[in-house]
Amino acid sequence: GMLYASTAHAPVHLAAPRKWNDAEIRKLPGVVDIVPLQQGVAVVADSFEHVLAAHRALEVEWQKGAADGFDSEAALDERYKTVAGDQNTKPVAQAGDVGAAFASAAKVYKADYRSDYGYHAQMEPLNAVARFNAAGDQVEIWEGTQSPGDSRASIAKALGFDTSQVIHHQMYMGGAFGRRSITDYTVEAALIARATKKPIKMIWTREEDLAFAMFRPQNLQCLKAALDDNGRIAGWRHCVIGDGDRLLYSGINLEDYYGVANRLIERRGVSHGIRLKHWRAVAHPFNLFAIESLVDEMAADHGMDPFEFRRRHMAMTPKAKAVFDAVEKLSDWHTPRPEGRALGLSVTERSGSLGAGVVEVSLDRDRNRIRVHKAWAAIDGGIVVQPDMARANIESGIVYGLSSVLRERATVKEGAVVQSNFHDYQVLRMAEAPEEIHIEFLERDTPPTGLGEIGNPFIPAAVANAFHALTGKRLYHMPFTPERVRAALET
Repeated sequence: GMLYASTAHAPVHLAAPRKWNDAEIRKLPGVVDIVPLQQGVAVVADSFEHVLAAHRALEVEWQKGAADGFDSEAALDERYKTVAGDQNTKPVAQAGDVGAAFASAAKVYKADYRSDYGYHAQMEPLNAVARFNAAGDQVEIWEGTQSPGDSRASIAKALGFDTSQVIHHQMYMGGAFGRRSITDYTVEAALIARATKKPIKMIWTREEDLAFAMFRPQNLQCLKAALDDNGRIAGWRHCVIGDGDRLLYSGINLEDYYGVANRLIERRGVSHGIRLKHWRAVAHPFNLFAIESLVDEMAADHGMDPFEFRRRHMAMTPKAKAVFDAVEKLSDWHTPRPEGRALGLSVTERSGSLGAGVVEVSLDRDRNRIRVHKAWAAIDGGIVVQPDMARANIESGIVYGLSSVLRERATVKEGAVVQSNFHDYQVLRMAEAPEEIHIEFLERDTPPTGLGEIGNPFIPAAVANAFHALTGKRLYHMPFTPERVRAALET
């Protein structure tokens, strides 16, 4: 007796439905019911084909949403720069006397870095199955989730149940990357099943999944570094502007790899009404992009090899020195590359693990596309319990990071997501993946630390630094689209 359902959500995030062409939709073939939800209208039918037809015919008038009128590109290019002084400022980490370090600095470096919204782009569209018992006081759920316990609790709360009334079957999932730790789609399945008194298989279309996505936040980062008379980094300021609280500033952990005694990390918040969520490695990729890009810029200004600059001027921790030494050897850094190829370097850090990574890139100057041919990473993750699984996880993180930094970009106009599917939210193609990926684990007799997300954070800065080594130009806005590559080459 199972029925199928899919939800139409407001184009503008967090808007509620006001009215819709109910009578017209109910006359369509196979349609069984229409269920209003807090932020959408669900169509229920006897087959998913009939659901899709009804979904396309649905015309909904929406109330005003929190994101109404929001333009992400204008905000990132203009509004974020006007967030001045200490307005909405939240210091998230500080040490030493930053003011004194900058006041006595022999030289100050500064740069701004931007990052667009990122979609999780999991292979499998969000879906779940829900079935109530005859008495209606117990629900059975089938779903792929990163967090079964939290899912049960969310479903129980939405239904006014105790968690003991929710039977949960954990299924395999076609990708998660942070998105499947909040199961709002499964809550919808449960609410629809209760309203129809039928088992429901609920599937969001890819278009709904993207339009109603929970994004990695866009952001602007303003960095300053102060050098003392000996050329060592004496002070560091790192300000992140955007929406998302900790989704913005995780990963700014300089003390884990560089000995900067005087540092101030702050967040300046703005709110847009766009749904946000943890994204693979959270804020580490765009924060390390900014940090390691500025370090590379300082190294180039000193005319120094990036490894040597970090050793002499960044007061590397012993753990950092070990992973940098390892990746220098692993990548055969000092061997000249073929003409048209260049290397880039970055630290990587996540979940207690520390590493360093190198990529080898080329540039298709006719299409302004960067191609990453090889990648190397040396990782200290403590005792590695399952090396093959750990290696595969890091390899997948590297490819995921390349996709996000070379292709993936979501934008919002008038409060609605512009992209609708993989034709305009592009992901890395198999033919664009690196020809070689090399992972080395440092042997450590210390407790295991996280390895599921450390493959991603070093990619943006390593690619940007390799691009500079190849062209002499800097990239300050990720992803590095052909348009941005061309603009950088023309500056």
